[in-house]
Amino acid sequence: MTKNSADVDQYISGFPKETQEILQTLRLALQKAAPDAEEIINYGIPTLSLKGNLVHFAAYKNHIGFYPAPSGLEAFRNELAGYKGAKGSVQFPIDQPLPLELISKITQFRVEENLAKAELKTKKKTPAKKKLSDEEQVTEHILKLDPQLAEIIQYIRKTILDIDSEIGEHIKWNNPCFYYTGEMKPFEPKEYKREIVVMNLYKGRIMLVFPSGAKVNDHSGFLEGNYQDGRRTVVFKDLEDVKSKEKNLREVIETWLTLVEK
Repeated sequence: MTKNSADVDQYISGFPKETQEILQTLRLALQKAAPDAEEIINYGIPTLSLKGNLVHFAAYKNHIGFYPAPSGLEAFRNELAGYKGAKGSVQFPIDQPLPLELISKITQFRVEENLAKAELKTKKKTPAKKKLSDEEQVTEHILKLDPQLAEIIQYIRKTILDIDSEIGEHIKWNNPCFYYTGEMKPFEPKEYKREIVVMNLYKGRIMLVFPSGAKVNDHSGFLEGNYQDGRRTVVFKDLEDVKSKEKNLREVIETWLTLVEK
């Protein structure tokens, strides 16, 4: 709950007893409507502040002035139609009961408005996250894997990249992908002619997919599958299995590179 400010106490104490009671009633209603706000004196009158000024109030001879900013008045224009006012303020006759429920709604509206503005301001100030390079994205992807699986994938990654300097890497289809970076004859993007190997790590599986592996014409039995679209695959059991087939992996990729249409 908002703590009473000694400065506001002093302000209220300067009025006749009847007016003091009205101001205290208004003050309590505002504190309940904005329990996280700070009570201060601003522009010489009592103010509730939360991420900036929320509302002000003041006593005059014939009315209580309420200042919820133009936006607060505009949002409740119909409900306030029976009261006098000016830009940013409304006057409640001092000889009539205060519309405390309406005042509370307006104050809560101002709280939401100020918090929303503050959040938007914070988002604008937050620096944009640096975009990771392709290599960094692959590294980040691997680091999120189970440590044992990550070790295997890192070994395969290094093996492939060491084969030729024109092999690049990026994330494609949510998995590490290795592709040819050199010059090639024009081709339809959907033919995936640049992609050499795409990993498939679904549920911890260690599968390498060669989108155009059929053109390698592998007779060693290393490449598996007979897909009509030309795909071929390799599935490894563990790191030892990878190491035992490393030579085959190198030979297939080296052969693939010699078949690139430049």
